[in-house]
Amino acid sequence: MSEPPVAICFDMDGVLVQSEEHWVRAQREDILPTAAPNDDIPVSAITGRNYRELYPELAAEYDLEIDREAFEGLFEEYGEKIYSEQATLLDGAHELLDDLRDAGVGLALTTSAPWAWIDVADKRFDLLSKFDVAISAGDIDGPGKPEPDIYERGAAELGVAPGDCWAVEDSTMGARAAVAAGMTTVGFRGDGDETDLSMVHETADDAKTLRQVLLGGV
Repeated sequence: MSEPPVAICFDMDGVLVQSEEHWVRAQREDILPTAAPNDDIPVSAITGRNYRELYPELAAEYDLEIDREAFEGLFEEYGEKIYSEQATLLDGAHELLDDLRDAGVGLALTTSAPWAWIDVADKRFDLLSKFDVAISAGDIDGPGKPEPDIYERGAAELGVAPGDCWAVEDSTMGARAAVAAGMTTVGFRGDGDETDLSMVHETADDAKTLRQVLLGGV
């Protein structure tokens, strides 16, 4: 990976916006037990995915005791709190994005989060001004991660082939999506967890290492 990237697609949650520990807690302690109090739904089954796609799949496998509207409402309630109060910005994120843009690297934000959450994060952290394009799962006609549609869309809007684009992902589902799109994929372990990122091309364990990986050849 010594050649500089032409463009990079960044996931938001768990990469630039450090929200995953809050989401994991909310899902493990409230959302999933409320939805299926008699089942043990693993958080890993839903991490990195568009929450609006989850209910039919979970209902087919588990005994859900709330309807789809209530299920999605739980995510929306927690999303507002997490992005407005609890999440933090990755150390050095602005500097990293500015330096990549100064080097001529095209940048896309490609996230499963809905625009309501992106806008809250942007208001707090001034994210969108750093990107050439931003795409939510809600903008995609096809399925969300782990399918490659959102990354294919990101590359198209940046005007590059997916094979010329890198992606930075922290979740198994997101990494699968980026790899399926044909992108060189960097797995970020900023929270130090043991998520399966065996499919990625390189990993970065912290903000400093991520910077070295992305800017090392630029």
